[in-house]
Amino acid sequence: MKLQALEYFIALAESRSINEAARRLYVAQPSLTKALQHLEKELGVQLFHREKTGITLTQAGEKILPEARQVVQYYKGWLALGKEAQNGTITVYSHISLSNFLLPDVLLDFKKRHPEVIVNHHAVLKPEEHLKDLSSPLLVLFICGQEEAREWAERYDCAYFTLFQGEYGCLVNRNSPLAQKASIGLEELADFYFICPELGPEEAKNNASSPVLEQLLRGTSPRRVIQVESVDAVIHTIRHHPDSYALSYYPALNRYEGVSSGQLVYVPIRGANTQGDLCLFCPRRAQRSPLLQELIEDLDNAAKAFLQRN
Repeated sequence: MKLQALEYFIALAESRSINEAARRLYVAQPSLTKALQHLEKELGVQLFHREKTGITLTQAGEKILPEARQVVQYYKGWLALGKEAQNGTITVYSHISLSNFLLPDVLLDFKKRHPEVIVNHHAVLKPEEHLKDLSSPLLVLFICGQEEAREWAERYDCAYFTLFQGEYGCLVNRNSPLAQKASIGLEELADFYFICPELGPEEAKNNASSPVLEQLLRGTSPRRVIQVESVDAVIHTIRHHPDSYALSYYPALNRYEGVSSGQLVYVPIRGANTQGDLCLFCPRRAQRSPLLQELIEDLDNAAKAFLQRN
């Protein structure tokens, strides 16, 4: 079925006259009649009653009309979105913990190939809240469970891609007593300092990015929570203080220099919901944007390359 056939059908339904619809569409009346007959044959239903005074919709036609209008509207929106992305702006939202992971290199390489496109990257506490923003082509990157991902995708009519699967755990100094353990219970962290980026305990409880973070903070004294200005500052602090730890996402934490050098050790957390997938969300209507598709492929390839290296 061609989109043009739906546009012809809509014009006929609104005009209630083949001749009037033909004038409106700037097509010959025989061509319009033929297109209508072909559409009815393809669908297997009669769409109009032909009368001397004009044409009226059948019951099937009444049902199809609003759906046809929606399809045409979607298509025109997709075309406009693609045109906007081609010469406009792409917005990327990621969780603050992922601000220096994959995105800086990928976005820079993308900008070098497409200098005419503006790419805005925002690292925020709750990137999922921006899924409802359909005003411009966008990507949203955060960690969640598969069931959560499906719920977000259904709620905001998004497609999503799992870049890789992982889990939250503790990142500790190699000289810490925690580094010698095969796994850690949350209760064992009570005497250690929790280091996090610009996130006080009360704020963290209201903006927890994972169930394990929320559970951890419920049992952590505010006096044991130290907030610093950035993720890099978190890593620096742990490298110099064996009595501290951070919550970090594996395998993305392998990007830190201290992990590769052995100064930092990852220890799994037991008895908590630590699983999570790194998911990339994109509004379905934006998938027709070639540039957005290219950026998604770039991120997917970067994730695969990272896993191969680590």
